[in-house]
Amino acid sequence: MKNIIKIVTIIFSLTLIFSSYQSLAGNSDRSGQAGAQHLLIDPWARTNGWGGASVAEVRGLESIFTNVAGIAILNKTEVGITRTQYLAGSGAGISINAFGLVQALYRTDKETGVKKSLGTLGISVFNMNFGDIPVTTVEQPDGTSAIFSPKLNYIGLHYAYSFNRYVKGGIGIKIINESISDLVSTGVAIDAGIQYVTGIFSNFKIGVTLKNLGLPTYYQGDGISLRANPAHSDVELTLETRSAEAVLPACLVLGASYDFLFFGKEYAGLDKRELRDADLTRDDAIHRITFAGAFIANAYSNDIFAVGVEYGFKNYAMFRAGYSYEAGQFNIETTKTFYSGPSVGVTFGIPMSKTNDKSVLYLDYGYRFTNRWSGNHYIGLKLAL
Repeated sequence: MKNIIKIVTIIFSLTLIFSSYQSLAGNSDRSGQAGAQHLLIDPWARTNGWGGASVAEVRGLESIFTNVAGIAILNKTEVGITRTQYLAGSGAGISINAFGLVQALYRTDKETGVKKSLGTLGISVFNMNFGDIPVTTVEQPDGTSAIFSPKLNYIGLHYAYSFNRYVKGGIGIKIINESISDLVSTGVAIDAGIQYVTGIFSNFKIGVTLKNLGLPTYYQGDGISLRANPAHSDVELTLETRSAEAVLPACLVLGASYDFLFFGKEYAGLDKRELRDADLTRDDAIHRITFAGAFIANAYSNDIFAVGVEYGFKNYAMFRAGYSYEAGQFNIETTKTFYSGPSVGVTFGIPMSKTNDKSVLYLDYGYRFTNRWSGNHYIGLKLAL
């Protein structure tokens, strides 16, 4: 049965890869042609420390963005908030706020009293704020004393399920909104992902996710209308210009990760079979080193290769670093990204209960280096119950 699951998973993953690559492969000629680019911005501090390499490794709340299948591992509740100072030092005043809540669902059998998992449900909110911008017109190029504030938002509903101990799958739907004072654009995007786990300690993982699939969006509102007289008429009418459609920034992400786990002295003398029978996982390890890598195939920008590493001491201290690369990145005159490659992050956990070691308050920090300005700072707070 285990071999059958492996074969089915591998076949499904390869089919997904080859069927999607032609439509999602990066193309620098199409850079900038997609709308709703904020869908590509990861707001979570923990996953930014990996530099985008954690599609197979990610678990818990942060999976909402990276690979929705990762929320299936939860057996209770996680809630978190994050704040991003975007392009610090640029003077643009851009900030990102995000909120997420993930809850495991169960059904209790009336006869046996045994709880049966119904999967994991999550919600997320993303808001990108550009501050107040002065309104200018042709007649008043120095400003009209009015201001407007562009906003990029989405609200997501996510669901994931563990089919067995090896395979997890998930799907998410996001309602997108972009607005200024007199224009608004709305749309719907869908994410789907799987994670495959194997190894004696469930320490080898493969992740695949398709993100931001949906119909094109367009703008509507008073901003594309004007009052004018049609030809050969004295009647003034409101005329509206049709907005061009913008496709969503779809992408395919493939990744793998491996945990090197170091357990306590009580397990030092056990052989491989005895260790397997002990049913140990990364949560039982005192020290953990995880290596991860990912390939991100963007439909409307360059493809990205990312690698990352994380050291964890139990579940209470984690230090991580990552590096991402895309074509032309080292030439600041022609590069299509402001990321310079490296990223770092740290997580500290504070136990919230003496009887429940799963109840932890986490403080996350991440930083991504940029080739202009002073990088991106990410600060997050997460409560696991």
